[in-house]
Amino acid sequence: MKVIFLDIDGVLKDDYYNAEFQDECFKRLKMIVDATGAIIILTSSWRINYWKFVENDYQTDNKKILDLYNHFEKYGLKVSGRTDYTERSGPVSRPYEIRKWLADKEDVENFCIIDDDDFYMWKWLAPFLVITRVRHESEEGFEEWERSLSDADVDKAIEILNRNNKLYIEEQF
Repeated sequence: MKVIFLDIDGVLKDDYYNAEFQDECFKRLKMIVDATGAIIILTSSWRINYWKFVENDYQTDNKKILDLYNHFEKYGLKVSGRTDYTERSGPVSRPYEIRKWLADKEDVENFCIIDDDDFYMWKWLAPFLVITRVRHESEEGFEEWERSLSDADVDKAIEILNRNNKLYIEEQF
């Protein structure tokens, strides 16, 4: 089994909660899934409300969660699960949550983490990480960050998921 550990903010839309989802990012995610056969596991803080929605028979008053679900549906993308919740969210806890999820899954042959944050704490994750954050200079000369899933990110994710990492993964556990 191949797995995509997916963040939402900064990957499928800009990095703030009320930003609109970007159709081109869902198309790119679909390209990765189609080229690799990977399943999607949510690691984003969105996973909490998204999973409540799933467990509640796809009923919600949360328009953002419904919009996310509708975008997944529109592009034929299925969310197969989520990482467990911990006390904190974000780049500090995410490596631990991913490792915990992987620990009891013997059938994982490969995985890729698509996130806009760098997992600076766990260097062993670096070969599996696609960071959707690009620094550039604005017209005024200020440093800015662009955050969303790009064509280059698609190529990198496909390359990661299609290479043979099984032995490397097994060594980590």
